[in-house]
Amino acid sequence: MLGPLEAVNDGRPIPLPAAKPRALLGTLLLSSNRVVSVARLIDDLWGEEPPETATKALQGYVSQLRKALGADRLQTQAPGYSLRVEDGELDLDRFERQVGEGRELLAAGDAKNAAKRLDEALALWRGTPFAEFEAEPFAREAGARLEETRLAAVEDRIDADLALGRQDRLVSELEELVAREPLRERPRGQLMLALYRSGRQADALELYRRTRETLNEELGIEPSPALKELELRILQHDPELEAGRMPVQLAEGSAPSPSGRRTQLLVLGALAIAGIAAVLAVLALTGGGSSGKSSAGPAELRSFVDKVENFLVQSRDGRQTVATAVAGAFTCKLTPQVARARLDQVQRNRQSLLQQAAALAVPDTEQALRVSDLLQQSVHASFTADGHYSDWLAARKRCGPPDRSPELLAASAADRTATRTKRAFVAAFDPLARRFDRRVWKAGDF
Repeated sequence: MLGPLEAVNDGRPIPLPAAKPRALLGTLLLSSNRVVSVARLIDDLWGEEPPETATKALQGYVSQLRKALGADRLQTQAPGYSLRVEDGELDLDRFERQVGEGRELLAAGDAKNAAKRLDEALALWRGTPFAEFEAEPFAREAGARLEETRLAAVEDRIDADLALGRQDRLVSELEELVAREPLRERPRGQLMLALYRSGRQADALELYRRTRETLNEELGIEPSPALKELELRILQHDPELEAGRMPVQLAEGSAPSPSGRRTQLLVLGALAIAGIAAVLAVLALTGGGSSGKSSAGPAELRSFVDKVENFLVQSRDGRQTVATAVAGAFTCKLTPQVARARLDQVQRNRQSLLQQAAALAVPDTEQALRVSDLLQQSVHASFTADGHYSDWLAARKRCGPPDRSPELLAASAADRTATRTKRAFVAAFDPLARRFDRRVWKAGDF
């Protein structure tokens, strides 16, 4: 999938049918080993105005794919079809697994092997995904999502190279990346750091000035707190910025991404799960093996509380957007398609929150370690619930009150689990927040 769509058997390409059947294969691969309804497939292939013959045509495309791939690959299962893919057969799966491993290695401080693993993952890409299906309704959004996962992996690999002191060779690559993606803050921060480590402090500060100007003019916003902090640390010649250290973790900017359909929880699979794994690894390392006795001072605890609170503040708007979108689909203030697009936008923007969580240094106290553990559980539970809501919205053609569909029942159960997990988190965090005169939180706030 990571380039022109191909099927290969024992190193030999399998001839695939023409455009529409190939597009059907593409959308089934996005939901491999899951049943995709006929209604969903028709929507993906023809949009809101399918021909009267769509169902019959779909059956014909399924037949053509079975002849090419084997009858056992594409199975009929009510209410639609399921494409069987074994572990390791799909390049996207291998990419996600290797990226997750690379992030874990980077979080553990093994930058050399992290860079190698991320390079191996990126080498799987052969071109622009789904470019051949530009006319199909699902393809533009799915391709954009896949490209987002690739960019995030590139940025992680750059972090690894920065940690290895390879800033000189990174400057030109980052300049090209910033030119192609002018509203992404993370590569701008990486370029600032690479310039600074190359002895070009003035250029790094000038880049920050241009970044602030661009964000103000294009989006009417200021640079993120992380980018502002990096500028200040460059001005102060912070020793933590010296070459050979792990790079400062920067949050992705708030620039909007192209809106559209969710591609089989691609954000959850490629960003959330991999990101959570990296977050947990970092928290375990930075927290250390606590004996239950505090070895952290008040200043360290206060910094931890402030950073967690900043995380919660930034996640609050996303939570409110999700709640409003789902409620809007119930009350018909929004169509399911619009509600889903808004939910998807929140999912895409959460990469920044994952990276902020990964940057948390957890004080070695029992209370702080419990807070960090429950925070990760809350993030994971929220991602899971939103994924189920996205499934439900994808299956609906019309707005209306809650139904008894499997998708919504699963979403409701996951939502209750997320709420219970968040209540446990605030019960652990709020006493710390009160200790430092910070606001207290409720489960529905973030």
